[in-house]
Amino acid sequence: MILAHASDPHVGSIHDDELLRAWRSLPAALDGVRPRPGLLLLTGDLTDHGTAPEYRRLDDLLSGLEGLGVRCRVVAGNHDDPAVLRETVPHLLGAVDPAAGSPAAWTEVVDGVTLAGLDSSSGTLGPVQLEWLDGVLATAPGPALVALHHPPFPTGLDQLDTEWPLADAARLRAVVARHPAVAGILCGHDHRHIATLLDGRVPMVSAPALSWRPRLDLRPGEPLTPSREPAGLLVHVLDEVGLRTHHLSLSA
Repeated sequence: MILAHASDPHVGSIHDDELLRAWRSLPAALDGVRPRPGLLLLTGDLTDHGTAPEYRRLDDLLSGLEGLGVRCRVVAGNHDDPAVLRETVPHLLGAVDPAAGSPAAWTEVVDGVTLAGLDSSSGTLGPVQLEWLDGVLATAPGPALVALHHPPFPTGLDQLDTEWPLADAARLRAVVARHPAVAGILCGHDHRHIATLLDGRVPMVSAPALSWRPRLDLRPGEPLTPSREPAGLLVHVLDEVGLRTHHLSLSA
C-alpha cells in the first residue's frame, strides 16, 4: 500500500496564502511518486471554523487531484465540526459507523489494509469510540492503520502538549497495543513531521501542516511561533517489511 498523508490545511484561516502556495505544489508532488498513491489522507483541522462554506472550498481544492486518480479521506480535528463535515462533504469520509458514537468516525479497506478514521475534534476520543475501535481492530482481516488528528504522544512542543493534548491518549495507546495487526498511527495537529514508536513497535507519525509550521522550539513554556519551513507531504509505504515514511517538501 502507498498512502499520501498531509494535515492541517485550516481552510479559511489567516494562513490561506501559505496553504495555496503549498497546494499549487501538491499535484506535481503526488504525480512524481511512482507508483502514484491512490489515496490522500488529511488528518484534521481541515478548516479553521468548521463551516459548510469552508468544507466546500476544501472540496474544490481536492477536485484538482481527480485527474491524477487520487481520492481523499479525512478525519476531524479540533477546528472542525464533525456533523457539518459529514453533512457537507460525506464523500470524504469512509464508511461511517453509528456505533462509534461520532458522525465522522469511519473505516475503509484499501489494498487489503483497514483504515480506521477517528474523531478527536473534542480533544478526547471517549469510551464509546475506543470500544468501537477495539472491535474494528479485532476483526481486521489484515494490517490496519489508525488515523486521527491529535498525536497520542508528547510532541515536545510545550504549548501544544499542555493546552491541546489528546485527553485519553494513554487509553488509545492501550487499545492499539492489544492488536498486533496495527501497523501505524497517523496524525497531525502539531503542524510538524514528528515520528516515534509505541512500545518500540508501532510507528506513530504526524504530518507537517499545509497551512503553517511552528519553529522547532523545545524549551518549556515557549509558545508556538511560525517558521519559514516549507510545507510537506508524507508518503507511507506499507508492505511485509512494515511501515516506512518518506517526506516530500512542497515549495511554491
